[in-house]
Amino acid sequence: MAAFTACAVVAGAQNMYDAINFSRNEYYGTARSMALGNAVTAVGGDLGTVGINPAGAAVANYSQITITPGVAISVVGSAYSPSGELQYGPQRSYSDSRLTLPNFGATVVASTGRTRGLKSFTFGLISNQTSQYNYYANAFGQNSQTSKVAEFASAAAGLDEGLLAGSNAFDASGVSWDIITAYQAGMFGTYGNGNNYVGVTEMIDGSGKWHYVPGPLSQNSLTQKWGSKNDIVINYAMNFSDKVFVGVNLGFPYARYGYSESFYESAVNPDQFPIVYNMDDGSQVETNFLSASYGYRYLADVDGVYAKFGLIVTPFEGLRLGAAIQTPTMYTVTEHWQYSASTSFADSMFDDSQSSPEGEYSYNLKSPYSANFGVAWTFGTRGFVSVDYEVTDYSVMRFYEINPGRTYPQDIFADLNDANRYFAGVAHSLRVGGEYRVSPAFSVRAGFGLSTTPERHWTNNLGENVTVDDFLADYNSYMMTRTKQLVSYRYYGDKTKYVSFGVGYSSPGSFFADLGAVWTGYPDTLFAPYYDYNNNDAAGNAVNAASPKILNHRSLWNVALTIGWRF
Repeated sequence: MAAFTACAVVAGAQNMYDAINFSRNEYYGTARSMALGNAVTAVGGDLGTVGINPAGAAVANYSQITITPGVAISVVGSAYSPSGELQYGPQRSYSDSRLTLPNFGATVVASTGRTRGLKSFTFGLISNQTSQYNYYANAFGQNSQTSKVAEFASAAAGLDEGLLAGSNAFDASGVSWDIITAYQAGMFGTYGNGNNYVGVTEMIDGSGKWHYVPGPLSQNSLTQKWGSKNDIVINYAMNFSDKVFVGVNLGFPYARYGYSESFYESAVNPDQFPIVYNMDDGSQVETNFLSASYGYRYLADVDGVYAKFGLIVTPFEGLRLGAAIQTPTMYTVTEHWQYSASTSFADSMFDDSQSSPEGEYSYNLKSPYSANFGVAWTFGTRGFVSVDYEVTDYSVMRFYEINPGRTYPQDIFADLNDANRYFAGVAHSLRVGGEYRVSPAFSVRAGFGLSTTPERHWTNNLGENVTVDDFLADYNSYMMTRTKQLVSYRYYGDKTKYVSFGVGYSSPGSFFADLGAVWTGYPDTLFAPYYDYNNNDAAGNAVNAASPKILNHRSLWNVALTIGWRF
């Protein structure tokens, strides 16, 4: 089960999950390294290994150039629970395919002419893919208890209607843009006296004291992600006596990450959703609600820089030991986002739609350091087995302003950075791979990997379980007044699994080709398309109107073909 519930997003997506998303490395590279499960810290010799251990470039005594086109196929199965009580309907699966370029690059080896000591050094310029964001989920069902439109109305309670209706509301009101967009698209309006709001999916009781969802709504939640993260590395590596190999990378990761969320709800029977509009001339017009839609689109461009240092040693024939450490990456993240909403009614004169302006914000992010350790045992020229262990400490992630513009520094990300420090911890990865040479020209490969989640949750001094969302919602109690304390933590048990396999061909000349495939199974995630809110039922009883819950099960296939030449 997922470690967290992902609630409806808000503008400015800086949070712990985004920091982990931009920081995580899943490693793709060449088809050979992928087929080996990327258990290559002590192996080297292949351009896909260089991103994991810079010393790997020095293992090959030849120059080489490679290009690796591929395809990524994401499959997401989604199940819908209207009550939020985890009673799910049938799971429906959808797939989404995208072309990828997991690797391209070249290394050049220069011999010193020596037989001992520094025998050669290698220069390389390589691009290896480190994350794939491909994702498409679609869940739907019927709900007669709660409504996203009604949640917007609840969120607006107490706000002056003039703030929502003004032509400059997005710039000057200080109100969240999703609420303004929903209001200006006709999703909710005032009733009675004061700033009381009701959604167009609700009915007002005859007494005018409460409102409720009067009938079943067909609801549909669609979530899509796209993009990838790639590392361009400038590599320098050295070979000492074919026994010790050292290397360094200057890495320049870049990513484009896109996210879109759409939510639709429509009346199963519009006659159950009557609406009376008070017109400017004092008359009243009755119509019926038909449908409403809400959309959110987010795009992040990410650029960074880091250094990585690696070592491979061969203490005796057959055994290789490898290690590498990567410094924290300093990222610059530029975000763009926009909201949209629309409503439709039996009388189309009341139909409306609105889109917010496009928001933009940039900030800096420091990602974690990581360390790899590997051991490989070779069986002459017949093949080898390799085992890798990687550790990454996500608690060091920090958000920073780009241009604070203040004489006295103030950490506007203090709450988010504290959340990172307490609720993001250490993630561990274990990778195993092997290669067997069937003939001088053909090899077969396979691998397996397992990664733990860095996310953890706490127990406070009151004995309550505290998630990162709970902590941020009650931040002052924990960090300002200190009326609550975090006492002990536990990691969630979620694990990401990798299974890989592939084949390779090496010609007597310079040409070689590899085919590799990786299946990745991710932990199930739980998604809430809107927030819980306080409301009433038809009898006027106060109820906690819980959002539906959507359970997503994701797997990802990556298939790649490497074509290369040695010279």
